[in-house]
Amino acid sequence: MVADRRARSAIALLAIAFAAGCDGAGAGDPNLIDIGAPTGRIEALEPMQNLVELPDGRVGFAQARVPAVIRADFATGDLDTIGRKGSGPGEYESPGRVHVRGGRLGAFDYRLYRSTTWSDDGTAPESFTIPPRATFAMQLDTLGHVYYEQMPAHVFIGGDGGPEQNRVKDSTWIFRTAAEWGARTDTVARRYEIGQVQIRMGDGAMFLPRLYQAPDVWGVLDDGTIWIARGRENRIDRRAPDGTWTIGTPRLFTPIPTTDADRRKVQPFRPFAGSDTVYQPMADAKGPFSEAVAAADGEIWTRRHQPRGYTSESYAIFPVTGPSTRTVSLPLGRRVLAIGAKHVYAAVEDDDGFWTLERYARPVAQ
Repeated sequence: MVADRRARSAIALLAIAFAAGCDGAGAGDPNLIDIGAPTGRIEALEPMQNLVELPDGRVGFAQARVPAVIRADFATGDLDTIGRKGSGPGEYESPGRVHVRGGRLGAFDYRLYRSTTWSDDGTAPESFTIPPRATFAMQLDTLGHVYYEQMPAHVFIGGDGGPEQNRVKDSTWIFRTAAEWGARTDTVARRYEIGQVQIRMGDGAMFLPRLYQAPDVWGVLDDGTIWIARGRENRIDRRAPDGTWTIGTPRLFTPIPTTDADRRKVQPFRPFAGSDTVYQPMADAKGPFSEAVAAADGEIWTRRHQPRGYTSESYAIFPVTGPSTRTVSLPLGRRVLAIGAKHVYAAVEDDDGFWTLERYARPVAQ
């Protein structure tokens, strides 16, 4: 009996070691990369939705609290504001995602539903508008297409629209449109919402995913390629501009059981003033990742869920072709915002809610 138990224990330990090795995070694994110290830093910024690398080595991003589209130089620390608040040519009211078109910095205005790009000197703006869409997620390619997600289930707030309105959808559609298309759209992809639950707050309600589960994350490359990080399978699927799908190879991961210490509270929205702060429902185990970001060349990095008490950030690298085997380690609290040709850009938030941008050397592709 003792021998049998020892044999079973040895087999179990070997299985655990094998799983850790396959996940690219085993001790001494050559595929585990420490990204090292930052090569540049810019401090005291507001939170931003995304960041892009410009051809001259600067980066561009938008600030929302005081609307601004900014170019930043890591070499000098200089910040240069393009455009100004307003609704006229070259102006913006609510700039969000930024992009690069023809080597020029551009930004999408979520209030004006307008994409504007500026020349190097900040003048000669070019813009196009699309009909308003009921969505919070919009992305653009360099061909003039706008991609947006069907209104997610978790935005229903207050009232009672009946069973259909209160139903938690298991997926949402991703659509594509263009300025010249008018009201016409193409349905180009499907994103799965995993573990959405209804949370009641006072007289209202909202839908949120269970903490630590991994719904699909999606994005668009400059050439119109759509990528989707699949949370259930831990893989990257890609849709080429001609509509051809490539299904990625799943990366093995070991779900991490959640504990009471992992719980987080949800602050009530303003419509729920007076309602109590509540705990967001939590999954029994953590999924493979929490978010994802794409390089211009199509490489995808996913931010991996980790056990409570971890001391560094961990990102899985999914190459354009072939299986994912490499894992990158960053200092604790860093969130990758963009991956350039030679650099990785990450942000860390201080106690006052301001961000510091850091630039790191990008690991050389295998």
